[in-house]
Amino acid sequence: MASSRIPSIDWSRPQNLPQPVHRYAWRLALVFFLYVGAGKLGLAVPFTSSNVSPVWPAAGIAVAAVLLFGLQVAPAIALAAFLVNFLSPIPKSAAVCIGVGNASSAVLAGYLLTWLPDFQISLPRLKDVWRFVLMAAVGATTIAATIGVTALTITHTKAWSGYGSAWRIWWLGDAMGVLVVAPLVLAGRQLLRVCRGWRAWELGAVSVAVLATSLVIFGRWTAVRDDVLAFVVFPFVVWAALRFRVAGAALISLLTASVAVWGTARGFGPFVNHAALHNAVLLQLFIAVTSLTGLILAAVINERERLGVAFESKQKLLSETEAANERLEERVKQRTRELEQKTAQLAYQAKLLDLANDAILVRDVEGKISYWNEGAERLYGWNGAEVLGRSTSEFLLTEYPESLSDMLQSDRWEGELRQYKRDGSPIIVASRWTTLRSNDGKPIAWLEINTDITARKRAERAARKLSGRILTLQDEERRRIARGLHDSLGQYLAALKMSLSLLSTDQATVVSECSKIVDNCLTETRTISHLLHPPLLDEAGLKSAIQWYVDGFSQRSRIKLTVDLPSVPGRFNRDIETTLFRAVQEGLTNVHRHSQASQANIRLFLDSKRVQLEVSDNGKGITKDRLRSVLESGGETGVGLAGMRERVRDLGGSLAISSDEAGTLLRVSIPITEAIREPPSDLSMKGVSVA
Repeated sequence: MASSRIPSIDWSRPQNLPQPVHRYAWRLALVFFLYVGAGKLGLAVPFTSSNVSPVWPAAGIAVAAVLLFGLQVAPAIALAAFLVNFLSPIPKSAAVCIGVGNASSAVLAGYLLTWLPDFQISLPRLKDVWRFVLMAAVGATTIAATIGVTALTITHTKAWSGYGSAWRIWWLGDAMGVLVVAPLVLAGRQLLRVCRGWRAWELGAVSVAVLATSLVIFGRWTAVRDDVLAFVVFPFVVWAALRFRVAGAALISLLTASVAVWGTARGFGPFVNHAALHNAVLLQLFIAVTSLTGLILAAVINERERLGVAFESKQKLLSETEAANERLEERVKQRTRELEQKTAQLAYQAKLLDLANDAILVRDVEGKISYWNEGAERLYGWNGAEVLGRSTSEFLLTEYPESLSDMLQSDRWEGELRQYKRDGSPIIVASRWTTLRSNDGKPIAWLEINTDITARKRAERAARKLSGRILTLQDEERRRIARGLHDSLGQYLAALKMSLSLLSTDQATVVSECSKIVDNCLTETRTISHLLHPPLLDEAGLKSAIQWYVDGFSQRSRIKLTVDLPSVPGRFNRDIETTLFRAVQEGLTNVHRHSQASQANIRLFLDSKRVQLEVSDNGKGITKDRLRSVLESGGETGVGLAGMRERVRDLGGSLAISSDEAGTLLRVSIPITEAIREPPSDLSMKGVSVA
């Protein structure tokens, strides 16, 4: 049967009002009036003496109210108990004590029962019935009996000599009230749920039958004097317990107790053959046995029914489990076949991966290797059994170009790594990483594919070295041609000019024209010589050569130039000076051809490790696509920028170009591998001419 569970109550503090005030007031009023009515009914029993009643139904109302509504209804119980006794002919102080005692008894019963972790107030189980009987009916009622009888005795309403008998009658009366009334109130909602249709007629029939039988036993129309005949009502109690459970048994017990009290009070029935006190005790025992029998039997039937339902559910569950097992077994077989197919497919795919020349490996979130193909074995010399579960840093000694944590942040990464084989030989690999993520986006592994590019890198280094050698030879050839133009042809032209100046004045016009032609030849020869390789670079150094070139460029191009060249205490390596000068030439040439700039800047930085050159302008800049093309392959700039890049790279330096709408910046950085040489002490000995 369905049962309700009373919510746990914090008995350490008064219950605040979580419900609306009007609901709380309604509950107080309901409990107050029910208690007053039940109390008046208990005091109406004729053989009640000094407010000590053999049956006190108000005790059942109080216990049920505390279990249903909580501690907050205690004031209504205390006030009602006080009022009931206040209106009777006992001292007012005794009425106050009785009110406090009755309320305390109900509160203690509620606390003891709700203190149990699994107590159910509808009493559906046998252990709930026994807990209710022992704690609410037997235990808590001693508080009310003790306080009430003591108050009556102190106020001289009862004699001290009758204290024991009065206490026993009070206690049994409260206990009978709890046993008879409280279960019906607590389980009444279930009774209303069960009594639908013909079941309501059945409950009415058993109620009429037990009333009729009780009236026969305790009525004035028969002369039943045998105590045993009082238990003729038991079949009806059993009937109600079997059919209507706790609520039905409580209803029949209440009807039987009402008729028994009424008849015994008027001198009818089997409990009138002795003294009044003895008759009251017999009546209380009869009510207790009847009520307990019904409650216990109903609880036992409930548990048997619940066990039966549980057994049926278990049987049904077993049959469903067997069917589910059969379906599961079939699904397992099917899944096994699918897994075998997938395993074969994976084995085939793994075989294909092993045929790859690239090293393919998978690393988990801890960096441990979980897959290692045969290509990796061929490349590194380590087999799978030796590396699985280990980190690559343990045996490959990988050198990363940047922070490993930064590399792992991106979903994909490509770059070059330097590693070592099993025999200790170094290799360079082109590595490609792909992050494998779970459904929630967290990284779970990394797929790494490495291609050996050691031979290619060696060839690239050889090509760069050859290119650098070619550029060096080109510079040397330019230097020889420039020196030849300057020292041979230039000298001949100078001598020719001097000879022409000695001719007769009669031929002045011809001589003047020839002199102009010779001057042009000298200027052009000097220009070609300086463009091929300015002698000033070898003789005076980088700063003087750049200043000379910038002055001439500014005059020819009409572009304003700003030069920031720090004072250098010595000379750089000849290749470094040549490369930086060519960078200035190429940078300014591109500014003049492409930038449409009105101003350009040249800056030279120097520290103990590197020399850095910057050429910038305020021109229109370079588009992103063209800049990418220039950086990757030289783009439309011809071989000048490509040659400059090769020169810089051959010296271990770097070349970078950045551009936006504000202009373009060319930056060249070259490491200083040799000490700066001291400049010549006497440049006049070198025959330097910068005219």
